Amino acid sequence: MHDDYAINPETKKPEISMDCNSNKGGVDTGDKMCSTYSVSRRTRRWPLAIFFQLLNIAGIKSQILYNAKHINEAQKFRRLFLKELSISLMKPHLEERAEIKTLPPDIRLFLSRYKRPQKERLEDEPPAKIRGRCFSCRRQKNRVTTMKCHVCNSSVCKEQANTVITCPECNNNGDITEEI
Repeated sequence: MHDDYAINPETKKPEISMDCNSNKGGVDTGDKMCSTYSVSRRTRRWPLAIFFQLLNIAGIKSQILYNAKHINEAQKFRRLFLKELSISLMKPHLEERAEIKTLPPDIRLFLSRYKRPQKERLEDEPPAKIRGRCFSCRRQKNRVTTMKCHVCNSSVCKEQANTVITCPECNNNGDITEEI
């Protein structure tokens, strides 16, 4: 921006210093906002300290953009905006956690407000494939797989499976009549 050594005729100071001084207030305000509601934690790892500072700055910038776009419903209080922002960022994870049945009752109660309706869950994501150890190999080869036997629903590795996925025990019994 400043290619030459221009001097302001009124103050007799370099223009580069004048520009720096005129924009200092914005930097100070940003630093004050970062320190008021900060995500920073004590750490000895400098990359983590930089990450925390970037999160603080991103929170300020996102509030500025939100207020510019939503003029009628602009957030006056930074604390409330940051709370809404954090909940919206955590919502997918909270919805996923709400599906876990083995959580303690107090956590299940807290997460109950994030449960998605059954119809919405089925349309959004395919069912999770549950991994299991191969029924035939057991711990000798320690193969973990998501393939299941069509007859007994036990886990089967690629080496043990046939064209129609069956475990060796069900295949020997002749329970399967059709192939894929």
